[in-house]
Amino acid sequence: MTMLRVRVEVADVPGALAGLTAALAALRVDVATIDVLEIDGRTVVDEMLVRLPGGVTPQEVRDVLRMAGADVLSCGTAVLGSDAAVTAFELARSVLGGSAEARGAALARVAYAEVGAVVDVDEARTYPLAERAIADGVPASGPGGDGASPLAVRSGWVLWVAPQVPEPTMLAVVARPLNVRFSATEAARLRAFATLLDALERVER
Repeated sequence: MTMLRVRVEVADVPGALAGLTAALAALRVDVATIDVLEIDGRTVVDEMLVRLPGGVTPQEVRDVLRMAGADVLSCGTAVLGSDAAVTAFELARSVLGGSAEARGAALARVAYAEVGAVVDVDEARTYPLAERAIADGVPASGPGGDGASPLAVRSGWVLWVAPQVPEPTMLAVVARPLNVRFSATEAARLRAFATLLDALERVER
């Protein structure tokens, strides 16, 4: 049985999510979990983990969700991992004494991104999104491309976060080539992990 992780954006109105699950049920698709990732007052971004019965394709799932009124942001085979707490400990272990590449890979994994990096605050300030993250004290996300980040991703979306400390010495940045913006949940996870990295660096000094 195929498992898919599907991210959709729907209108923030009563019955919108029920309409999507009803459409999936008509295909005999089982919805295992639903996570609300972002709400902006007009729309909601939900991520669903679904089980496909034999004979149903991912494209059919995309089509039926679109017909039910959803904007399908992403749809791919789900990689089922371990317990969330175990995954968190594994990520923390991977950065202890690890290389810059290991830390970047861990950051990317936290935010479901393609690549990530830790960037010195002075270098980060040369990028407008990073400067906004520092000035506003909140994560800053925007379209990728030249001038958006030092990462080798020239399209898609970029997310910058500063650790939650009084005077950050570094920022974390991640990017993905898909035209799928980062959610508030992903930004919060990345910021928490960046704060952990900042604490580790201060201890190592």
